[in-house]
Amino acid sequence: MELKEGMYVRTIRGKIAKLIHFVDDYADYYFKCWEVDNSSLEPITESDILKASFNIVDLIKKDDILLGKDGKLYECWKVYKDYVFTYSKNKEGIIITLVDYQIDRVLTKEQFEQVSYKVGD
Repeated sequence: MELKEGMYVRTIRGKIAKLIHFVDDYADYYFKCWEVDNSSLEPITESDILKASFNIVDLIKKDDILLGKDGKLYECWKVYKDYVFTYSKNKEGIIITLVDYQIDRVLTKEQFEQVSYKVGD
């Protein structure tokens, strides 16, 4: 896979980030990434990347949580072609689907599980 600046990547740690700058420091090469979830810079090597695409929808999986440009939260039910189907329905009872330009932020299932606290036993 050839990586280029401007691509979105899903990492082995379960994060989705955007590649913004390529750095070659002779000992190692990596991308400085702008993480979509919390807006922080972080170096990422090629071995950290599971999948890359210019379309963020290609990286979204079932149960990822999306913040839409409308300010509402959605949980991904499935992805088909360039559409993200959610568990949410509109007033008419039709399942809400999102495309890339309607998505503001993504919280992956893995990130959610890492910061979760189990209530009870």
